[in-house]
Amino acid sequence: MKARLHLLLHLLNGHPSQGLPLELRLEGNEVRGVFRQENPVLGEVALPFASRLRGENLEAKLLPPPSLKVEGRVLSGTKGLELELELSLVLPEGQTWGERAFARILELLFYKSLERSLSQLPSSPV
Repeated sequence: MKARLHLLLHLLNGHPSQGLPLELRLEGNEVRGVFRQENPVLGEVALPFASRLRGENLEAKLLPPPSLKVEGRVLSGTKGLELELELSLVLPEGQTWGERAFARILELLFYKSLERSLSQLPSSPV
């Protein structure tokens, strides 16, 4: 399952100005960050991500779970950076059916909570 986002960011000290629970920083040709989300089961969850910038394309660098896999494009515009992102939640591989079911529940909660938090923004990027 993936979430697609289209964001226009005015970057100030690595934080987007839209009030997103997202921290971004550009380090050479890498975009790194953390997405913070309140999870009804686990409390606040900080999901790190890293992507390599190749031209305008972002290629995901896999991090140990739990994390995000972030791919997409970065475009420079007159109002700031425009990001077209695809997010995938990376969780540990479940060994039993119960672990796989719990991972699926966490995945659904993540995407539902993401949709809810982003839809409350003035111009929803979802």
